[in-house]
Amino acid sequence: MKAIIFDWDLTLWNSWDTHLELLRQTAVALRVHQPESSQVADRYSMPFLQHLESFFPGDQQRVMDTYLGFYRQIVTHMPKLYPGVTETLGRLKESGYRLAVFSDKRQAFGDAELEQTGIGGLMDYSLFLVDGRPYKPDPLGLLQVLDAMGVPPDQALYVGDTGDDMECAHRAGVKSGAALWGALNREKVLAAGPGFRWEHPGQMVELLAQ
Repeated sequence: MKAIIFDWDLTLWNSWDTHLELLRQTAVALRVHQPESSQVADRYSMPFLQHLESFFPGDQQRVMDTYLGFYRQIVTHMPKLYPGVTETLGRLKESGYRLAVFSDKRQAFGDAELEQTGIGGLMDYSLFLVDGRPYKPDPLGLLQVLDAMGVPPDQALYVGDTGDDMECAHRAGVKSGAALWGALNREKVLAAGPGFRWEHPGQMVELLAQ
């Protein structure tokens, strides 16, 4: 393999607690019922705008403005990379792999978060969501990443935390790896038949950085 491509949320970036807090604050501000964490987990893989609307129907501009207002207040201090991610990426880079991020997170959020973490310098390429690109498991975005990097699909690995990530890899002809350390539904991820599975980022180094 020449390249390892990572999903962002719940794979490298632990956004779960932050998102729950943002939904809580949004619900309080809008004076509506706060979603249960189990409900949020069930709908987490939905497109972001649909996800928000499923909990907060009505004036979606108001909902988005409220959520984003709280996001800007807490994003610089709440979210964190998962333990071991920075070290793992560094070791993989030293072993000669080209690294990238491919995510369905909207670009305005993803670019800012990637810069905030300080790991952007380890990435050869990143692609977050822009209008017009289909969501995973459609493989178009992943194939765009590979094309930009000049890497054939059979020489790449895509690492993610959802069944859609695994299916996206399969449909693109790319090897798949399950990041179980962040998965909200382990059974669904494993049912999608990942080629690799890891309980923590350091296990990737044990297998790949040789």
